[in-house]
Amino acid sequence: MNDRQIIDECKSLIKLQDLLGLQTFFTELMEEESFIDSIELPKKHDWPYIFHRVYLHACLKGHQEAASWLEHTIYPSMDPIQKIALRQIFPYGYHLLRQAVNLEKVRQQTPS
Repeated sequence: MNDRQIIDECKSLIKLQDLLGLQTFFTELMEEESFIDSIELPKKHDWPYIFHRVYLHACLKGHQEAASWLEHTIYPSMDPIQKIALRQIFPYGYHLLRQAVNLEKVRQQTPS
């Protein structure tokens, strides 16, 4: 499975509001990557890129639980250089979450 396919699968899980599915999918992929690391093969996936795309998609879709899980569980497991490169996305992610939540409130208040 390439990076694009992983991102697409994560996006579909976020669209379905399936946090457990997202967690399971990420865990399986990271265990596979840990096995590859243990036998000293080159890394198979670009995790910072995957994290960036999936985190911002969760924020854009207003899935606060998924965004929080990614930020507090997956992000801390990255190495320091990757964390430095990614830390700038969090303020933008918070902005996207606020917009998504406000948009949902407006939609609920508007009569159909």
